[in-house]
Formats: sequence, structure tokens, C-alpha cells
Amino acid sequence: MQAMSEFKFLCPVCGQHIATDSSASGTQIECPTCFQKIVVPPAPTSASKYILSATQYIHPPAVPRPPAPPRSVSLTSWKGFGPAVFAIAALLCVLAGVIYIQCGRNSDPNPETRPDPPADSAVPARPAAMWRLNVANAEIPGAIAAGRIHDTEFVCEQSVLENGSLQLRQSSGRRADAEVIVYLFTSDSRDLIGKSFSVGANDTATNPRIELRWKEARLQMTQKFTNGFAMNLQFGDIASGKVPGKIYLCLPDSSESCVAGTFLAEFKRFSAPKHP
Repeated sequence: MQAMSEFKFLCPVCGQHIATDSSASGTQIECPTCFQKIVVPPAPTSASKYILSATQYIHPPAVPRPPAPPRSVSLTSWKGFGPAVFAIAALLCVLAGVIYIQCGRNSDPNPETRPDPPADSAVPARPAAMWRLNVANAEIPGAIAAGRIHDTEFVCEQSVLENGSLQLRQSSGRRADAEVIVYLFTSDSRDLIGKSFSVGANDTATNPRIELRWKEARLQMTQKFTNGFAMNLQFGDIASGKVPGKIYLCLPDSSESCVAGTFLAEFKRFSAPKHP
């Protein structure tokens, strides 16, 4: 039988009737309705009474690639590094020995035999038992004022006498890392020249106000005291814009903050002269 020149068939996906030429039999086309890829069936003979249907094109499954074999580490690649590794290990052993010997020399089993520091030493004093409730007769260290603020070591690096307040600061930049401020009874700092102040922990009279400032996790913390603290504060005579002084201050906070020693305060902001 001779194949027909044109015939119709059904899309196996959406059932659309599609007409094509017998020369397209067995080829892959795209259904104009559902756009699925189908294979054109063979052209029917003139005696065929059946409706033809195309075959949906199915992509062949992808063949999985075999896993890559694990990389092996060649010991020969480390052959050239052997002497260098041994040299570094030997150097580290020598450094550890030196550190151990040095630590042994610094640890004195009998601290009473250590020589006392010179009297004019500029190293801040940090007595182990500096905090006390009565400092009226306590000896003020001759070194730079130092101590601790909320369990952190404090050393006075800058002091200012301004508008009746004494500011002792520890600073590594523009702003103070820690600060002790003593607010006294005057706004004119000239009234404090040559004066002394003694405050006991049990005093009920009007006392100077103390303010602590320090940093915790990049936050500025502040704590104020109006009583319960002990302080011995002495001011000398002004010279070249500086006022020398001594302080022994113990505060009633939970960490027993305290500062003791000497200072040389910068005298700032002179008040207007008093009229007779």
C-alpha cells in the first residue's frame, strides 16, 4: 500500500489533533498546544480506520558520574620540610626553658627578704590592704595617686582642679578610661589652696560628694557617694598654674574602691575676683 501524503494524529499529552506530512513520520516535533515534545507516528495506509496517536518524547536518564577517588597525601611532598620543622621545634623548646627559668627567678619564696623600693620612686603604690574606714591618721603614699576602681587597677595620669572640684583621671585617649571626681563646697577653686579635708565613714555632717566613672563593655558607668566613705585630702600652694596635693580615699562600694597618693593638679577656670 502507498502511504498517504498527509495524515492526522493525536497529541498523547493534551489530545490535540495535528496534521502533518508523511515525510515527518518518526521525527520529533513540539505540540502547538501543550508545547510538549512528541514523536510523529508512522503514516497510515489508505485502508487504516484507526486514529493515530503520537508518542511523548522522554529524555534518556542521565548517567551518574563515578565518585572521584580520594586524594592521597604523598609523604615525599613533606620531605623537604623535615629539617625546618625540627628546627622550629627545637627553638620553641629553648624559649620554653628560658621562660621557665626566668619565672623561677622572679618567684621569691621569702618575700620579706626583698629590698624596699627607693623613697623617691615614681611607681604608683598599690598596697594590698589599702582600703580602710578611717584614714585620718593613715600615711599617704608619696608616689602618684593610684589604687583600684571596681576591681580595675587605677593610676592617676592627669589631675585638674576646676570650679571647686578635683578630677583624677586615667586616660589612654581623649576620654578618661576611669575617673575620680571630688566635689567640694565651693565653686571658686582659689578657696581650696592650702586647705585640708578629713572625712570619716561615720560622719553625719555635710560631706563632699564623690563620683566614680569607669567603662564596662564600652559603656560609661557612674556611681556617686555622699556619705559612708573615708577621705583625707590636702592641697598645697599654687605655683606655675599647678596645685600639688595628697589624697587617701576609700569608698563603700562592693569592690572597695580606693585611691591613695600624690597629685599635681592643673589649676583651670579662675572664678571672677570677689569685690570687697
